[in-house]
Amino acid sequence: MGFRMAVLDSRWARPAAMAAVVELITIAGTGFGPHRSGRLVDIPGAALLAIAAGAPAFARRWPAPSVAASLTATVVFYGFGYPTDSPFFVGLLVTLYVTGAAGARVRAGIIAVLTVLLFVGAALLGHTADRSIGFAEGIIVVSGLLAGQVAAEWRARADRHTERTREEEALRRLAEERLRIARELHDVVSHSIAMINVQAGVAVHVMDDRPEEARAALVAIKLASRDALRDLRGILGLLRQTDDAEPRSPAAGLGHVPSLAETVRRAGIGVALRLEAGDSPLPVSIDLAAYRVIQEALTNVVRHAPGAAATVTVRRLPDALVVEVEDDGRTAATVAADGRQGAGHGLAGMRERVRAAGGSVEAGAREGGGFAVRATLPLDEGRRLAPPDPAADEGGRGGNE
Repeated sequence: MGFRMAVLDSRWARPAAMAAVVELITIAGTGFGPHRSGRLVDIPGAALLAIAAGAPAFARRWPAPSVAASLTATVVFYGFGYPTDSPFFVGLLVTLYVTGAAGARVRAGIIAVLTVLLFVGAALLGHTADRSIGFAEGIIVVSGLLAGQVAAEWRARADRHTERTREEEALRRLAEERLRIARELHDVVSHSIAMINVQAGVAVHVMDDRPEEARAALVAIKLASRDALRDLRGILGLLRQTDDAEPRSPAAGLGHVPSLAETVRRAGIGVALRLEAGDSPLPVSIDLAAYRVIQEALTNVVRHAPGAAATVTVRRLPDALVVEVEDDGRTAATVAADGRQGAGHGLAGMRERVRAAGGSVEAGAREGGGFAVRATLPLDEGRRLAPPDPAADEGGRGGNE
């Protein structure tokens, strides 16, 4: 019961306060004393003013009855010859404004025409002392209706703009989330699939002549597929989370690079590690981005430079973490021919991830043959909050699978 009363009070508080102010302006402004023209404001005249000035309190919920009551009382007050050198029309003016603010154009047009006709009719047929003011009074109160209609149109336009902005923001966030999910799936699955593809090729090639090597390749396939399933389960688990709870499994980082290198070595790629990330922990986003850069670069070596040797170097500077992955693939011509500068999404996703962390990526063929990837990830919080212009990274050598 108390809650209902509170809701009722809050719903009627502002209309009641507005009506009280209008009543005060109308009745006190008109007064009961003598005027320059018109009859003395008596009890019936004061009652008409009270009805006209109290109608705004109900105009929002019941516009048509409120306008009818206020318009009738104001026209009768005017037609009966009460003084017009007073704010007797203020109640009707406010009532029409509130009604016009509801935004019903047809109703507003009908009310406007009816209001002017009634004031003109009262001026011609009534006992008013100033017949010339009838048309002017009608125009004045109708202006309040038009002002309310303009306010309603402006509010509707602002609401449409706000809704359109909200929809555009939702679509932008959806697109960003789709890109993020696609990037995560690529980073997690691409490496394992590349390992499986290489080892399957080895197994097929040596199955008849060297069964032990084929067996080792199949074991590597089993391990790679197990890792892929584990990582996929982790991603799907994160996607199913509906709150902002912390993930239950630790995110990948530079601590996982040795096991990653061991997986790549099973595919016949020699991997040398030079990890100098320091003892103090890295920000989670930087740690993950560095790991993904190394993972993508090594995956590309497995795909496009089988039998090559790769070197992974991580250096921690005072304000940045530098990640370099180089391989000694055959020649620059071989690199161009085998498509490492093709139209895939690996390097593009790498650039997006590093750019999101405020860093930059350089990737391209080496002069002496092979390929090199160099990523710089800022450790300064301000630089991570203000990523560089995307155009700065467009000078790279294109995407990759």
